[in-house]
Amino acid sequence: MAGNSDRMRYVTVVAYPDEGGINRLDQQVTELDLSYRAIHRMELLDDDTVAMFAEGRGDVEGLREILSKSPQVFEFSITGDDAGFFAYTRYAVDDLTRMLMEDRRESSYLIDMPIEHTQDGGLRATYIGTEAAFDDALSDQPEGVRFEVERTGSYTPGPRHVVSRLTQRQREVLQAAVDLGYYREPRGATHDEIAAATGVSETTVGEHLRKIEATVFSSLHVGTPDH
Repeated sequence: MAGNSDRMRYVTVVAYPDEGGINRLDQQVTELDLSYRAIHRMELLDDDTVAMFAEGRGDVEGLREILSKSPQVFEFSITGDDAGFFAYTRYAVDDLTRMLMEDRRESSYLIDMPIEHTQDGGLRATYIGTEAAFDDALSDQPEGVRFEVERTGSYTPGPRHVVSRLTQRQREVLQAAVDLGYYREPRGATHDEIAAATGVSETTVGEHLRKIEATVFSSLHVGTPDH
């Protein structure tokens, strides 16, 4: 069987659309300042609309109001509350989204979902494939969006891959939290003790732990048990 012997790799990038590349709907949702946003599935449909399944935490009623009033949205459904919700939305595709999704169809790499919104207005995505696939993916950057490579390496599925999605500082904080017994029952360490071990502030430790937990929990697929 013919094939390429390149090892499987991943590369995580953050995409930053410029002001002209952000559609009005996404601008309005971004202004809600949701504490977490992630896209689990996104498809370009034959009728030139996009179907998206997303997860979030924050002002769910504000999101409902935006989606119900937007002329770009054809249908939507939201389940959950401010502590955590899932949303299905079908909306009119914009030029930048169409271009990115059509480019994706012509490429040999895969995108490891979810795609996460970052606090500074970017979209974090992890590509899976060979080195050649990444050359194709990153060499021709479309107008209206800037890509920054965050990390890359050999792809290993499973728990190690979830940890690979953390930043270096987040890994250091997580390692200290585990070593000091933060996740034991009863809890064996405080944010202040983790801060002393890692050299960052107590507030920063709390922020890192929340992001770590959001990354880990968003990777889990919890089904409803049979009765």
